[in-house]
Amino acid sequence: MHVALFHAQYPLIAFVDDLRYWYADGFQDPPAWADSLNDFGFTVLSASLLMSPLAEADTAALSTAEWSQIKHWKPRTLGATLFNSWD
Repeated sequence: MHVALFHAQYPLIAFVDDLRYWYADGFQDPPAWADSLNDFGFTVLSASLLMSPLAEADTAALSTAEWSQIKHWKPRTLGATLFNSWD
């Protein structure tokens, strides 16, 4: 089963195996039909990208408020940073 997560501010989509309050892992590669979402302006993210360490991501565009949340919650992966319920 695939559950789609849509980012609240950006047209990003991730897939997971079940609904949770917090996502640190459990990201799945998108199903084949997810490619059609690109036609509507969404970017479908792979499990390997979402599970990559946050330290390896380009975080230059993050605001001071976002960094404050990251320092508090300490997400380790890009996916945990993008798809969270901190706010």
